[in-house]
This record gives sequence, structure tokens and C-alpha cells, in this order.
Amino acid sequence: MNILILGCGQIGHALAEQLAQDTYNNDQAQHQITCVSRSAKTFSHDDIQHLAQDLQDLDLPHQPNFDWVYVIVSPDERNVDAYQQVFIDTARPVFQALQHHPVHKVIFISSTRVYGEDQGRWINDESIPNTDDSIGQTLIAAEQLWSAYWQEKLTIIRPSGLYREHSEFLKKKALETHQLHLNHWTNRIHRADLVGFLQYLMTLENVESSYILTDQRPSLQYELYNLIRGQNQREPLTIHSDAKTTGKRLCADRLAQSGYKLKYPAHPLFAEK
Repeated sequence: MNILILGCGQIGHALAEQLAQDTYNNDQAQHQITCVSRSAKTFSHDDIQHLAQDLQDLDLPHQPNFDWVYVIVSPDERNVDAYQQVFIDTARPVFQALQHHPVHKVIFISSTRVYGEDQGRWINDESIPNTDDSIGQTLIAAEQLWSAYWQEKLTIIRPSGLYREHSEFLKKKALETHQLHLNHWTNRIHRADLVGFLQYLMTLENVESSYILTDQRPSLQYELYNLIRGQNQREPLTIHSDAKTTGKRLCADRLAQSGYKLKYPAHPLFAEK
């Protein structure tokens, strides 16, 4: 299969390496992989081709006929203009560059930020994206635009918060927080499971139009912080009994039904309890 990966950050890079490793290990999984990003990248597999291009000027005249495309882009800054440039302004140039390719499937990575529920209610794959958050609204507009171009060929992936086993940022937040005023629900998915599921999609006969990706274990922020604080001999944080409940709880039914087995069904800190 000829695979095009647009965006070569941590997730795109890891996916390219994993797909190349599959090709190396399995004669039945012969993939030709091309990655596109603005800056040069290096890979452990020499057969991964890289093109240094801006997606708004994407040019693929002498490339193989791509039949599977992953769009794994991310903005340089967390503001509406940056999201507009990377998610919306790239839609038409990518569509035009691939017009003469026999594209079978386009996998577009969005975010569960498109769901604005903020009172701890449950969200699932059937929930309609809706939010007052300006960045979330930009992502909704991007999903709609890419869907208009690719229609039934498009599958939208909405991951919850990405994490790795040892997050210094999360540890710093937990240890530096002295008081929490909100009973805030959080959701997460390990980076390895995002990469694993993106790879697994290629094995499915029927791919859904969208998937929420989360580890199926929403947790209150203070619970996670207290596990980290306990590991570091800090006093636990407490929440007032009448603290306002915020955030959302995510249920990934389509993920479960797909047959994919999570490598990290819970954050390692919860698994150790």
C-alpha cells in the first residue's frame, strides 16, 4: 500500500517507523511510505521517503499513487489563527494535490476539544460536536471542510489528552498545585495507543466515519494529581464538597467495537492502585 503521512511530529514520525517495521517483518504488509513536513526529518528505516514541504503548497508530481493518507498536523501556537492555518488553510491544497491519486481513505486527526460539555456529562461517538471554545469551533469547521472534500473517504479521529508514561509537565503541575477549586473530569490516551490504532485501522474491512480515542477511564483531576503527589511524599489535595463540576467523561464505543486492544487501558498510576 502506498501511504502518505502529512505532518511528521511525534505521532506521524512514530507511525511511519511502525509501518516501515511492519513491512520489514511481514512480507504481506508491503508499504511504501512518504512523509511530508516543513523541516527535514531522519528515520531509522532508510526506505521511508521524506518531502520537506509546506502543506499549503503541497506538490506530489512524481510520487507513487497514494491510496491511504494520514493527516496528522499540529499548530505551532495554541490560538485560533494558528489552528486556522494548519487545519483549514491546508484542506484545499491537499485535496488538489491528490486529485490524480487513487485515494481510498483519508484519516484526519482532530481532537475531543470539539465537544464542549463542561458539567461532567458523558460524551460518546454519537454525540454531535458542539462547543463555545474558539479553538474547538475552528476544529469543527476543519472537520466539516475536510468532510466536504473527501466525503465517505474521510475518517475523523478525535483523541483525548495524549500522554507518555513519564510526563514531567504533568508531574510539575501536580506538585506545584496547592489548591483546586473545580471538580474537573479529565480523559487521556497513551501516545502508543494513538499510533497503534492508526496502524490498526488499515486492517479493518469497514472503517467508521469517526472515532473517539480514549482509555475509557475518565478521572477527576485531583485524583491523578494526588497519585503523583503521593509518589513524591506530598500532602494530598482536597476538593470542597460543593465545588463546581467541569470537564466531560468520554466513552469510546467504536474503539472498543473495532477489536483494538489498548496497550494502556488506564494511566500507569491508576493501574498500580
